[in-house]
Amino acid sequence: MLSALVNYLGANDAGSGFYQLAKDLRLLPMSASADEKFEFWITQVKRLYERHGASPAVA
Repeated sequence: MLSALVNYLGANDAGSGFYQLAKDLRLLPMSASADEKFEFWITQVKRLYERHGASPAVA
């Protein structure tokens, strides 16, 4: 999911819309715990970096 690259403002995590989309797409259980959500987000970010590479840091 490309939206995994967008962090929730002020947090090192995705916003609630990201997790709701994952639930709607049946990629994440409706009853997912906070830990399950966070692990799902980490996995999605890692997959994006594997597929597209990490972006260079912006100064």
